[in-house]
Amino acid sequence: MAEGDKIYVDPSQPATLQYPGGSVDCPTLQEAVIAWHKLPAKDREKANIKVNVGDGPLYTAQEIDRLHYGHCL
Repeated sequence: MAEGDKIYVDPSQPATLQYPGGSVDCPTLQEAVIAWHKLPAKDREKANIKVNVGDGPLYTAQEIDRLHYGHCL
């Protein structure tokens, strides 16, 4: 993955994984991403993750794989 393709995030923020047929509240964004990886491929394609801090971002299925927990220097 090219450096410019990465989306830098704080993995400790609470988040909700939303997918066809349900949703899962997770204590951290990192755990929501792990849960997303465990979904069947057909559900992963339609899922998203909402960060539950203030007006936090909503990451689409296409963005979730680009989330990166490192620091941008």
